[in-house]
Amino acid sequence: MDSDRNQIPEDRKNPQWADFLSWFNEYYTQGEHGVIYSDLRSPDILIKVVNVDITDGWSNADQADFFEDNWKRNVEGLVDVYSFARSPVVSAITNKLKGCVLTTSADYQSVMNVFELGDKDELAMWAMEKADYVGLTHPNMSKKEMVNAVAEAAYNIQIQTGYGIFDLKEQNYGFREDGSAFIFDFNYQDDGFTLEEYREKVRNGVTRRFINPTRQG
Repeated sequence: MDSDRNQIPEDRKNPQWADFLSWFNEYYTQGEHGVIYSDLRSPDILIKVVNVDITDGWSNADQADFFEDNWKRNVEGLVDVYSFARSPVVSAITNKLKGCVLTTSADYQSVMNVFELGDKDELAMWAMEKADYVGLTHPNMSKKEMVNAVAEAAYNIQIQTGYGIFDLKEQNYGFREDGSAFIFDFNYQDDGFTLEEYREKVRNGVTRRFINPTRQG
């Protein structure tokens, strides 16, 4: 892991939510159940924040658990995660999250509706690499090559973690400049899939409406 991207004191093994306060830059984009911020340290880092207690987003808690368990393992096919932390819903963090939206032209209320913040809720946040290309958009690869690369990324995650990966929509994965694929948003289950089944899932995901191919959510 890149120590300059982790940026926590050497006497601590794990980052804390207070560390993230100095990393948040501006609102970047949002998904159905999570909000993405840019990172002051680098244009190549994004910070995802989710409320693990929202009532209609069961996958938030599971995904947070997954990243907490695996972010230090260098799982091939998974997005590189540089820091992970959890936070109670306290004014220091919520004011920062809100302020980083207000500095942009984003619809403030729409973003806050994603969080559904409650006084006793818990937030999870992780700093991750930003894809050079989101979805099947790498200019130097054929569609078949990209489908295979994403399927292999999902299959590698399954091999290394024991979980089957699904919800392989285009807005949930991306590519590095060198053509390697990684997955940054997904659901998972105990039962796994074959490599060919993953290829089919990627192909099926392409048929879904892809709203913004330039934004990693």
